[in-house]
Amino acid sequence: MTAITGPVRVRFAPSPTGYLHIGGVRTALFNWLFARHYGGQFILRIEDTDEKRFVADATDDISASLRWVGLDWDEGPDVGGPHGPYVQSQRQALGIYQQHSEQLLEAGWAYMSFTSEEELAELRAASEARGHKAFRFRGPERDWPLEQQREVAASGKPYTIRLKLPLEGETRFSDLVRGGSEIVVQHEQLQDIVLIKKSGMPVYHFAHLVDDHLMGVTHILRAEEWVPSTPYHVVLYQAFGWQVPVFAHLPVILRQDGKGKLSKRKDDVATNRFWERGYLPEALFNYLALQGWSYDDKTEIMSRDELVSRFSIERVQASGARWNPEKLRDLNGIYIRKLSAAALAEQIEPFMVQAGLLSNPPSADEQAYLLRLVPLVHERLEELSQAPELLDFFFQAVRPGPEGYDPALLIPKKLDAAQTLSMLRAAHGALNIVEDWQSAKLEAALRDLSERLQVKVGPLFGTVRVAVSGRSVAPPLFDMLAALGREQTLSRLSLAAAALA
Repeated sequence: MTAITGPVRVRFAPSPTGYLHIGGVRTALFNWLFARHYGGQFILRIEDTDEKRFVADATDDISASLRWVGLDWDEGPDVGGPHGPYVQSQRQALGIYQQHSEQLLEAGWAYMSFTSEEELAELRAASEARGHKAFRFRGPERDWPLEQQREVAASGKPYTIRLKLPLEGETRFSDLVRGGSEIVVQHEQLQDIVLIKKSGMPVYHFAHLVDDHLMGVTHILRAEEWVPSTPYHVVLYQAFGWQVPVFAHLPVILRQDGKGKLSKRKDDVATNRFWERGYLPEALFNYLALQGWSYDDKTEIMSRDELVSRFSIERVQASGARWNPEKLRDLNGIYIRKLSAAALAEQIEPFMVQAGLLSNPPSADEQAYLLRLVPLVHERLEELSQAPELLDFFFQAVRPGPEGYDPALLIPKKLDAAQTLSMLRAAHGALNIVEDWQSAKLEAALRDLSERLQVKVGPLFGTVRVAVSGRSVAPPLFDMLAALGREQTLSRLSLAAAALA
């Protein structure tokens, strides 16, 4: 493999055709790590030349999603730079692509194609009828003198500009992810692709290449779906007489079952959904770095600085990386547990507000109460959005009945309603005389009660847990009672007893 020397210049160039896919963030992350590791620059460029699929607020979502994950850029639409503008529609308005398409026309590397969509469809159908597996278009105008092409264009007939691909020979290029081995494609397997649409807007194959050259991009790290298109790009670089950048096509991210790649249509993979569900950006940053790359066969938890220092293109795998939501949740839980109680309270506060459990904005007393509750769920959270469900009974009334919990939950196995009622009343009495309402004192009172009643602690504690929380699984009982307070605890025990009386 060719040694990589800095400074390098790489780019992430998404199309604003919808919310940013998590696979796109992985591509951006690998570019960012590559740039930071080799002391280079990372460029953000918006490729908005697809007028039909353009989504108005997608550009803002792209920037917000990347910044949330923790990526910054040295040049881009909002930070500027020496090679701007960094939005292709703005570059189109400046005539940059027209100038370069004219250069190809004059040099005989491109031609004006007047073949209509209907004619293309007929040619494709005829090719299929002859048993050809692939339709490779070669426009008749490719052999016309440029003057003749310009005369027809001047008459008002719509046209595209197509690459005039050599009919014979081959194109070779190397790929760092595939060990630098050379990929060879015969020209007879290719066709004359469109460079400029009838609207005058450039297609991806042309615009990105012109921009990459003018912005000094040295290495192109992009999805492996672009491997079949790379021969066209190499031919274009050669047509312009430009240095061909180094290619590294990144592995696809597969669905969890390994059947096909992650899809916007089938999978919940919009980046903004991860912050909505309560993933920490540090956890997602770490996890995405492992989607197609590894440091060794055992290290998984790595900080940003560690990932920058350890990242190398040699360890990017060529085979697909399988998405694992459970592993991501586990990793997010690890990062949540690294937070201090105060930091976690700050993180879950917006989710509590959204659930209507806290005021908007929360009062100082509400914030203090939330901070007190955080230790009860700190070890259980895997997504921040789980906090309201785990903590809602501290903020809302809990009662048995049609609009609350099923009173049957109060009755332990092998006991009946009368025995449970007796336990609840005894628990109320035992807790009512506790003067110092702290978890240790509450535990001592209920354990003493268990001995006096000659019942096991499991059924007793379980009944009290359901009575005060409305659920059989809740935070540690005595810490929960201490946080809930004397008044609420005794009130809920009374309500539970009344339901069984």
